[in-house]
Amino acid sequence: MKAAQVTAYGEAPQPIEIEAPGEPGPYGASVAGPAEIVEVLVAGLNPVDLAIASGKFDAGAPPLPYVPGIEGIGRMADGEVVWFEGAHFPWGSMAERAVITEGSGITLPAGIEPEKAIAFGTAGMAAWLSVDWRGQLKDGETVLILGASGSVGQVAVQAARMLGAGRVVGMARSQAGREKVLALGADAAIGSDGDLGEIRDRIFEATEGGQDLVIDGLWGKPAAAALQAMKPQGRLVQVGNSAGIESPVVAGPLRGGAVSILGFRNFWAPRDVRVATFERMCSLAGSGDLKLEVEVLPLEDVTEAWDRQSKSPGHKLALKPGGG
Repeated sequence: MKAAQVTAYGEAPQPIEIEAPGEPGPYGASVAGPAEIVEVLVAGLNPVDLAIASGKFDAGAPPLPYVPGIEGIGRMADGEVVWFEGAHFPWGSMAERAVITEGSGITLPAGIEPEKAIAFGTAGMAAWLSVDWRGQLKDGETVLILGASGSVGQVAVQAARMLGAGRVVGMARSQAGREKVLALGADAAIGSDGDLGEIRDRIFEATEGGQDLVIDGLWGKPAAAALQAMKPQGRLVQVGNSAGIESPVVAGPLRGGAVSILGFRNFWAPRDVRVATFERMCSLAGSGDLKLEVEVLPLEDVTEAWDRQSKSPGHKLALKPGGG
């Protein structure tokens, strides 16, 4: 089967032909445990894929070689099309076949194509649940989105608006990114340049006195500045590995302002919450009320896609075994 393969930590995967799961050969072997084989229709590319391939991922690295890709949309043996996250290495989603935990897929709702729905899998789910389930946004609260022009950030801006935020502010590095954030419904968009004090003052001004909730996809100085601009009982949600592998702790604001830093990963949410959230986002996307651009490339272009992901492309990248 066609696949991408990581053969050395810290290097981009390369396209290759290998045995499919369950077929004879080193890669085929037997599929152990309560697992299912899925025909991949489209595979998502996410920051966590790069983190895993670096060999420094906090949850550990799979043995080499392996097929990367934690998420995808595929067809099960019974014909059902599902979104899945958490593929079983060495059979990740960037191949014609992947292995997933039995019963873990979420049915793709009618009315949306896989190439569009993949935006609202790992990235969309992380954004929406960080605002709603983990961040516990309350009506009228002020929300600051760090890294707002990225895939997670764009959905988070829209989610905050739809879920009742009183004011939404997005932070993005480039002017084009800030314009995109405003077009998605943010009340203000600010840059991430400058020293800690400059960023903090910019946040105070844009949020009109500080924020209740921060969705963090940047870390570093922006997060430290945001903590200094937090309202009492404020929450900062760090989204998976979108902010990088290492995360410094800024203790002063935690002690002095009664604020909280909350980690988040999609699988922490109960399955029924994830199912309902995916269905809701797909419905909103189908009606045009929730937007995130997806660029689908052929699987053969995985090395190029990997390089572009490392440079924060500003939209969702995905790979298709059958071509882009």
